[in-house]
Amino acid sequence: MSSHSMTAIAALSIVGSASAGVFVNGNLLVQRIGDGTTTLGSAAAAVSVLEYSRSGGSAVQTITFPTTGSNQVTDSGSATSNGYLNVYNGYVGVSGYNTAAGTTSVAGLNTKVGTVLNGDGTVASRNLFPTGGAAGNPPSPFAGNNFRSMIATGANTFYATGTATGSPSTGGAWYYDGSAFTQVSSTTTGQPTNLRNVEIYNNQLYVSSSAGSFIGISSIGSGLPTASGQAASLQINMGAGASPYGFVMFDTNSDSVLDLAYIADDRTTAGGGLQKWTLSGGTWSSSWALLVNGTGTLQATAGSGFAGLRGLTGTWDAVNGAQLFATTTETTNNRLISIIDNGIMPTSATNLASAGANYVFRGVDVYNAIPAPGALALLGVAGLIGARRRR
Repeated sequence: MSSHSMTAIAALSIVGSASAGVFVNGNLLVQRIGDGTTTLGSAAAAVSVLEYSRSGGSAVQTITFPTTGSNQVTDSGSATSNGYLNVYNGYVGVSGYNTAAGTTSVAGLNTKVGTVLNGDGTVASRNLFPTGGAAGNPPSPFAGNNFRSMIATGANTFYATGTATGSPSTGGAWYYDGSAFTQVSSTTTGQPTNLRNVEIYNNQLYVSSSAGSFIGISSIGSGLPTASGQAASLQINMGAGASPYGFVMFDTNSDSVLDLAYIADDRTTAGGGLQKWTLSGGTWSSSWALLVNGTGTLQATAGSGFAGLRGLTGTWDAVNGAQLFATTTETTNNRLISIIDNGIMPTSATNLASAGANYVFRGVDVYNAIPAPGALALLGVAGLIGARRRR
């Protein structure tokens, strides 16, 4: 039975630029929740996608989804695990709810909607999830609970992650093939059904989780699975108490093996913030973890005014190292920051933008279109080739 609903969102509001439109290669896309007026809470709030240059400043453009009507997209203002967009193959996947702004406790409703944007900011597809609940036919992905992150693999196909309430479990990772949803992750005893962010690196599906014995970064199945019952395999074990959200992984020596990873951890205690991991001899090891304060100071130990991180993306190249972009954990008016890792443990971050009062930044990703053959040299963005290697 199909749950597919694809419509154009003619009423998207685009502000902040006289010539808003095509996303610029190498720029940052940030998912923002809130309307700037209403205090953020568990009620449904406006969802926007903001484009920033990598040096920060004012948004290049702001795309705001309707908050009422047939094309509405909203999300919880206080569900910190929701709202993590992703860019892949030139498409932007945006998670949300087909629910009017102001609706209470929106994160637990079965009104999920996944929107895919084209590279010019227009809507490629709007896909409504089944609403019948865990026991429905078809069942609702993430029934009674949080829809957290999605990554589009095409104009009308995507992976989504979250958690669920009720039986049978409809949490974990799902795949939408353009007409129907498949729960690709296994729900057998011991397998994780409470997942946070979803990513694709080196043509492999990865997820973050802080539940059960899968605390860290796991792969799901082999490659990009589309069949049900795929087992999770813990790749980076962050240990008890860790709280991973966004993550970025790189192959630094072009041997088709990911060997460098950065993970956003939202704890404000030691171990939280930006974590760096490296692979050696087939084993991932932690290099450092750094919290950030309001002025951009980075330190490993907890302190007054120091925050953790949730959204995370970045690029890497052999000359400049890693340039990371992250969103901080303040509950309102949080920050978009950048951190450079050139092989020496960084001591400071740069504040690129603030969300504003009664707004909060969630997910962030670097926009990369699919260049024509031979066009890489024309992209003109430092580190972009490194970013493409990871996707």
